[in-house]
Amino acid sequence: MLRSETAPRLSAPDLLLIAQAPDWDQLRARSQRLLAQLGICDFMLKMDVTGANGASVVQMFGTLPGATLQLFTQPTDDKTDPVQQHLARSCLPLSWQVEQLCLLHGGQIYPLLKTMGITHGISLALHTKQSFNRLDFYSNAAPSTAPPAGSQADTLLLGLYLQEAAETLWRKSTPNQESLLSARELECLRWSADGKTSSEIGLILGISQRTVYFHMKNVAMKLGVYSTRHAISRAVMMGIIKPNN
Repeated sequence: MLRSETAPRLSAPDLLLIAQAPDWDQLRARSQRLLAQLGICDFMLKMDVTGANGASVVQMFGTLPGATLQLFTQPTDDKTDPVQQHLARSCLPLSWQVEQLCLLHGGQIYPLLKTMGITHGISLALHTKQSFNRLDFYSNAAPSTAPPAGSQADTLLLGLYLQEAAETLWRKSTPNQESLLSARELECLRWSADGKTSSEIGLILGISQRTVYFHMKNVAMKLGVYSTRHAISRAVMMGIIKPNN
């Protein structure tokens, strides 16, 4: 998130290299090179991928040590993590400081990041056809240092390419995995699980209430149930969506 004012912006060839990474090691190496230009020391990508059978699989990827990455998979920490709570209800990126999160969150993750010299980060939620992803970028710069204009936009753009490349590699390593529900069906289901009415969901997604009914009817049919309430319960049991905190 921090870089010198004269640093070049990310180029199209740079981003193409990310999108075309042939394996996980190459994706990590290419990402690290570009992230270093943005003043980012480490990153973490947590992919909650829904397979064809409705089961949810967690795929961890990043530059943090393996033991640290695994802490992000702990359900207890997940439910009490302020960053995770923000990402569950908002698509807006969240900038945060490690010191603050150490005070707000009683888990192990942020104190451990602090011992690694990480001072602050930015987190974003990325929804795709098959997954709900959390992507973190970490900086070890002084917390009071302001990032140059445009650096966060570059970081977020790179993040989109990074997660797309990661999901592509996951699909290659796990063939014959197609999402049980479409992207729009998942959106309607998630908003319904959050307590939104069909009318409210239509306004949020920019579609008609009738279209929301259509998608939720398809969700119920695919999950083998007969109502929205049962569809939500079934989706939680199958791991397609997570229960509300």
